[in-house]
Amino acid sequence: MNNLFFSFLNSYKGLSKESWMLCMIMLIYRSGSMVLPFLGVYFADHLGFSLEETGIILGFYGLGAILGAYLGGRCTDKIGHFRVQMLSLFLCIPGFIIIPEIKNIYSLSIAFFIQSCINEFFLPANSVAITRYSSTENRARAFSLNRMALHLGFFIGPSLGGILASLSYSLIFYVNAFTSLISGIILYFYFKDRKDINVKKENQNSHNFQSPYKDKYFLIFIFFCTIYTICLMQLFSSLPLFYNNLEISKAEIGVIFGYCGILLLIIEMPLVNILIKTLKTIYVVILGLILLFTGYFILAFFTDIYSIFISITLIAVSGVLINPFLSTIISIRAEGKNIGGYMGLFSATFSVALFISPFLGTFLAQNYGFNTLWLIISSLIIISIGGIYYTYTSKLVARDNNT
Repeated sequence: MNNLFFSFLNSYKGLSKESWMLCMIMLIYRSGSMVLPFLGVYFADHLGFSLEETGIILGFYGLGAILGAYLGGRCTDKIGHFRVQMLSLFLCIPGFIIIPEIKNIYSLSIAFFIQSCINEFFLPANSVAITRYSSTENRARAFSLNRMALHLGFFIGPSLGGILASLSYSLIFYVNAFTSLISGIILYFYFKDRKDINVKKENQNSHNFQSPYKDKYFLIFIFFCTIYTICLMQLFSSLPLFYNNLEISKAEIGVIFGYCGILLLIIEMPLVNILIKTLKTIYVVILGLILLFTGYFILAFFTDIYSIFISITLIAVSGVLINPFLSTIISIRAEGKNIGGYMGLFSATFSVALFISPFLGTFLAQNYGFNTLWLIISSLIIISIGGIYYTYTSKLVARDNNT
């Protein structure tokens, strides 16, 4: 037990103070992100929209996220990660306050398009900030720490959101606005006078600048990453609807997501610390994809409470293994001050998924049933496994041999 305890503590050592502050900001910000997992239920139960109408609005949310990720990456290279993060955190507040008053499907589609654009503006800049305040050796752990905060926030938020939704859906939006405000205040006062640690080192390699949109092998790699993220984001678009279809209450849905948050808090950093020392980055990613496949595949055949918890456990753990290590691969692939473009393109994979996942999930669930949906998602994960592994080992590994 002592060895396990010290292993847990050692997994957090060696990270910069700035990395910890970015982690805290992400935790507060994403703990308020209880809106997304409950949007489908909000549209269906509270506003009376059909599954297809719900998919349309969620699709507009994803479309705005694509634009936000692109603009966030470009603006980060132009004005810096600090300003971009500040703009995103403060500009999203009015939208969260106004949206609960909108009931029309067309107005909601436009509102969520704008709101998601502003929200996703944050992520590329935040990823760049992590690379600026971490060494290459600690890069995966720094990303993992931030992803742990993001995941923990995503699961804490819905846990609290389930309680708030049972009282009033509007409270979910208002709390999201409040956490954005607190995150923005902390970011401003801590980072306003901070200098980037790794700028000088990257500027020495400025002659190697390359746009990610001209890096054809990287674009192929990103394509298969997008397939993965489309499957992953069913967690937030289709899975809550699936639970609702099984007549699981909103409070119980919150408990399921809250359980995942506690699980990630316990295992994420120690697990990443162990895997860094034992497996190559690409093998960790593939292992995570296998767990994700298994998590969805189970739901195609079993719907008892034990299977549901096994499924969500595998899906949650898969994110621990995939996302920090993919971020590490891409941050190393990125060149000089174009890192915003690279990280923006990676963030855009999640934005594309936010756009496609609701359409794909609601269409398949309504017309063919949830069992068919989970089987198709499982098949897509298999495709992403083959594509990511082949593209990385045959096309990217020559440049990124230290991963």
